[in-house]
Amino acid sequence: MVSRVKRSLRTLRTAAAAAIGAGAGVFLAASLAIAATSVTKHFSGIVSIPAGQTRTVSLPYPDALEYGNARYSGRAVVLAPKPGAKGRSPSLKKVKILYAGSSLGGSSFEVRAHNSNSTGTAAVRLEAIATTLEPLPHS
Repeated sequence: MVSRVKRSLRTLRTAAAAAIGAGAGVFLAASLAIAATSVTKHFSGIVSIPAGQTRTVSLPYPDALEYGNARYSGRAVVLAPKPGAKGRSPSLKKVKILYAGSSLGGSSFEVRAHNSNSTGTAAVRLEAIATTLEPLPHS
């Protein structure tokens, strides 16, 4: 009687391990399929904007206009000055993004920003990031 119970438990453990292994295999295959659906590429640049000045940053999109089904986007981020920068601490709220969008027929991302802080404050930094999302397979 005891040996039958042990055999039944062993069979149950083996079946459970097989089910878990099969589930992990399905999950792995699904995750690989999802991972291969698109490729995202970034290109970034940082420029300093002194007080009272306006700067324009133009970045090419990675693989710009190479694939017909690619999508392009970009973003601009105003950053504080590096530690140890000369001048008073600037207010990041006084930095205005005047324009952020595609330029040159859609092959590059352009950001124009103005630093309205008073003279004597440290220069703020502007980071622009151009992103290309390429769905696979390429068409």
